[in-house]
Amino acid sequence: MATEISIKKLRHYWPIYILVAIPLLLVILFNYQVIFNGLTHAFYRWDGDTVEEFTGLDNIVRLWNDTGLLNSFYVVGIFVIANIVKMILPIIVAVILHHVISNRWSYAYRVMFVIPMIIPAMVGILIWKYFYEPNSGVLNSLLRVFGFISPTDTIQWLSDPKLVIPSLIFMGFPWVGAFGVLIYLAGLQSIGEEIYEAADLDGAGPLTVFTKIELPLITTQIRINLILMIIGTVQSWENIYLFLGIDGGPNGIATVPGLLVFREAFSRGLFGYGCAIGFVIFIVTLALTIINNKFVRVKK
Repeated sequence: MATEISIKKLRHYWPIYILVAIPLLLVILFNYQVIFNGLTHAFYRWDGDTVEEFTGLDNIVRLWNDTGLLNSFYVVGIFVIANIVKMILPIIVAVILHHVISNRWSYAYRVMFVIPMIIPAMVGILIWKYFYEPNSGVLNSLLRVFGFISPTDTIQWLSDPKLVIPSLIFMGFPWVGAFGVLIYLAGLQSIGEEIYEAADLDGAGPLTVFTKIELPLITTQIRINLILMIIGTVQSWENIYLFLGIDGGPNGIATVPGLLVFREAFSRGLFGYGCAIGFVIFIVTLALTIINNKFVRVKK
């Protein structure tokens, strides 16, 4: 718990404040300065190098009339909803691991979930891209083996406009990320044994224990993961770029705001307009975070 320090006592604590000030200055220099620079250039026609012309609200007006930007937020909204559904399985897995009686097996299971975190995310994305490959990919091969498609048929998972977004949502199945599972497991392990004993004396079954005790007591962890998921999803674009290229698939159907920033800035040289889109992403992310904090409340 923080305590107030009088001016007279401040001279005894100045080394601590210096230690705090150093990382704070570095954050301001390398984080906030970049944000301020991007916000400033949102009002410029800027190519990222020599051309730097103040244009006032031209980029903002262009944003207002850009239907592609609105569609990109619609696409990322689909991914956010899908990722909220994906949060269910990690919670279930964490509860199962929490109730494993043997400490040795419980530790082994946790290690098995952590090992995939060692693999670079880029490698995982490329593996899933091969999974969807139409001719020799694993998914089409399985469909042929089980007779769902003929040996000569191919399904263009990343070329058919109707299948692109479902394919991206399915990526990572069964969606049991190690980070989420471990966060929920840490919350479950903080629940006192006396609470379970009291529930057992009251005759509460496993479902009642989960819905009335465990789920409410890990709401803090769920809230944290929800915030991180929303921020990560709204800002993410790398997997779509690797899967579908800079155009975001056929007719740009899977273009998300982050990919739009990359395309406008690094492909078309419109860094000023890219900064303006980035600022919109910041506003939307902040608004979603505030909404999450308001409606996902932790019961004390």
